[in-house]
Amino acid sequence: MTRLLDARGLFAGYGGMDILRDCTITVSAREMVVIVGPNGAGKSTAMKAIFGLVKIRDGRVVFDGLDITNAPPDSLASRGLAYVPQEHNVFATMTVEENLDMGAYTRRSGVAEAKSRVFELLPALALTRRQRAGELSGGQRQMVAIGRALMMQPKLLMLDEPSAGLSPKVLTEILEAIATINAAGVAILMVEQNAKAALAMAHRGYVLAGGANRFEGPGRELLANQEVAASFLGG
Repeated sequence: MTRLLDARGLFAGYGGMDILRDCTITVSAREMVVIVGPNGAGKSTAMKAIFGLVKIRDGRVVFDGLDITNAPPDSLASRGLAYVPQEHNVFATMTVEENLDMGAYTRRSGVAEAKSRVFELLPALALTRRQRAGELSGGQRQMVAIGRALMMQPKLLMLDEPSAGLSPKVLTEILEAIATINAAGVAILMVEQNAKAALAMAHRGYVLAGGANRFEGPGRELLANQEVAASFLGG
């Protein structure tokens, strides 16, 4: 498969302290990749560094053949890279449809078609399109955030803990929606606290520890790895 994202040898962090220490993450076109690991491992920092939200001190990020190392985040959506943060990811006072429209703010055409595609992939959004996002449940708001990111028709969708704080039933619904998006041809890079469920559906996974790569491989092989299970998946 064509290599879409190649983030290699990353050193990055906050206040002069590196959280990431020689971290490498790659994603191919149409691939689903998950990042798991203990709290403080650098999972979210890796996502933010790739998307230009955390300064990379050393290393290189190449997306779709272009070097985007430390590129401004607002320049990346039009290049086909979308990022959904864990929190504060919807406009609460706007309707679902208005949130989707905000996701297409840089588009000059094709907004209606993009919205129809989002409703096709996430049909629950069509049912709540007139409701304010702040009135929705946590799972519904997460769907809105994902739908808004899809409005730019990204090649790679980055999701930071999309199931955080959700019930097991809603977790299943969110992961099924993500699988549907991936099956439609959108590559996925996802940090997920429900490591077993995420690895079971992923093409590949990374286990980070101490800001560095500890394990890498096909999702189901990582699930079957006894050391990974004992150290990072609760046995």
